[in-house]
Amino acid sequence: MYKHLTYYNLIDALEAKGCSICTLLKKTAHKAMDVLLYERVNDAGTRQKIRKSLGFCNRHSWQLKQLGDAFGLSILYNDLLSIIQSKLEEGVEIKHSFVAKVEKNFYGNTRSSCPICKRVADTEKRYLTSFVEYFNDRQVKDKFKSSFGFCLPHLVKIMKLFKDKTAQQELLEIELKKIKTLRQELKEFMRKHDYRFSKEKINQEKDAWIRAIEKLVGKEGI
Repeated sequence: MYKHLTYYNLIDALEAKGCSICTLLKKTAHKAMDVLLYERVNDAGTRQKIRKSLGFCNRHSWQLKQLGDAFGLSILYNDLLSIIQSKLEEGVEIKHSFVAKVEKNFYGNTRSSCPICKRVADTEKRYLTSFVEYFNDRQVKDKFKSSFGFCLPHLVKIMKLFKDKTAQQELLEIELKKIKTLRQELKEFMRKHDYRFSKEKINQEKDAWIRAIEKLVGKEGI
């Protein structure tokens, strides 16, 4: 089977800490923001798309701020504020389409207007599909077995993509083992917080509580 770049990116992500799909999505979002600020701020097509979307969702707006390119963001937000100003100058008869777009981008559950969210969603779909496609590949399966596994949201999405019920069941069994191991580490972490055992050294279970959060909801900012 021909293996494209997606396969090798997936292999690398399975070696990283935490949910591999979340890892790939964070990299995608960061790269998209980096390219936007340092290469495409003055690109007419890019600027037009951002104007049309009214900018970015709350999460990606503040992540862009953290990159520290004040000048690039000034250019983008001057554009956006100009649009907002013109819409608000229409007075009480603000168009329903404008109100709906604001609600969708900044308060909706999907944030489907945000350009970065769209890029992340496309990337997520590609890697979820690729994992299912390569699940029976020896290297992918071995890497997955020794990895963190998936967060619950990505596990559910992947389970729905499997047409092979046997493979689906195998994935489920692997994840169940990981969850049981994580619970054992949590119990050990809690046990060592009992004053009777507080002098015992805390080992790999020291960050089990953090990994438990990621297991349930995914990486922060996804």
